[in-house]
Amino acid sequence: MRTIVITGATSGVGRALVDYFAKQGERVIAIGRNEARLKRLVEALDKTHKGHHTETITADFASLNAIAKAIKTLETIAPDGIDAFVHNAAIVPRAKKRTEDGFELQYQVNHLAVVLLTLKLRPLIEKRKGTVIITGSEAHQRARFDEKDLQALKKYHPFRSYCRTKLYNLMFTHFARRRLSNDSIRYVCVHPGRVKTEIGTKDTSKFHAILWKFFTRKGAMPEATIPTYDMLLNAKTIDKPYFYLGKPIEGKAVALDANKQAKLFQVALKELKPYL
Repeated sequence: MRTIVITGATSGVGRALVDYFAKQGERVIAIGRNEARLKRLVEALDKTHKGHHTETITADFASLNAIAKAIKTLETIAPDGIDAFVHNAAIVPRAKKRTEDGFELQYQVNHLAVVLLTLKLRPLIEKRKGTVIITGSEAHQRARFDEKDLQALKKYHPFRSYCRTKLYNLMFTHFARRRLSNDSIRYVCVHPGRVKTEIGTKDTSKFHAILWKFFTRKGAMPEATIPTYDMLLNAKTIDKPYFYLGKPIEGKAVALDANKQAKLFQVALKELKPYL
């Protein structure tokens, strides 16, 4: 039985992955920010997958302290290691917000949380020679890398900021493969495609929610993304950093810039220093 950790586990792609791996008999640790929704998730699994091995951790990634507590919990309940960590949590708030830690909300939830969880849990992932999968997006193609405004605080727009954090996800994947990788951990980013999820309708305006629903009206159901994640978790080797529909794809050229990757990582290290 493998231990698979999934963030953003109560809806969309995360929920589909929890259902699938629970059905496969894996031990799934589902992380979400809403305790009530996590409870309903387990209750649903109790009805559909009797004898499943699913545990939950409540953590709002808008708080670095909450992330640190989730890490401590994982170290306690999974001391023998983690086979796969799927970074799927993301947010698209309609207005510019700062977290209690002082960072722009999307920047912290979509990017800093990925870096912090990955770095702190490396020892557990190494024990199982595990895989780190980051849910990215082709939306990153519309983003630009601005070293003077990494948090996209100037002229905030929810989807522009989202695109930028998805660029950071791919950049971090490349950096991790080049600088953090070893024979014990594999890093890969997945573009799930146009999927009917709630990400563009939660924490946003009615106008943007309508736009998101229109944009995804012909999108795939979250379950359609499962084969790519499943393939990557079962692959003996992962030679490429970025996948869509089970096949490697190319990301934006700036994501390949080693100097910009290093800059982004060094800034994150400085910002996360109290928790590393």
